[in-house]
Amino acid sequence: MVELINGKAEYNEEEAAATLGVSIGELRAMVQTHVVKEESGSDAPVTTFRPTDLLLLKMLSAAHPRARTSFESA
Repeated sequence: MVELINGKAEYNEEEAAATLGVSIGELRAMVQTHVVKEESGSDAPVTTFRPTDLLLLKMLSAAHPRARTSFESA
């Protein structure tokens, strides 16, 4: 379960990674896998995340076994 901070509207990259229990690199990989659709090779332009973004990333990574990361066992 994702432990969101009550009343917090946006999370920066570090906060989002900590909330999901992953490293920043793992968060970036999740965004690359589930959000960015082009193969440009650059990092995603997203630098802030809403609580719903974090919930969706958690759900999407659980739904796609190939994209699973270490945080899902937590």
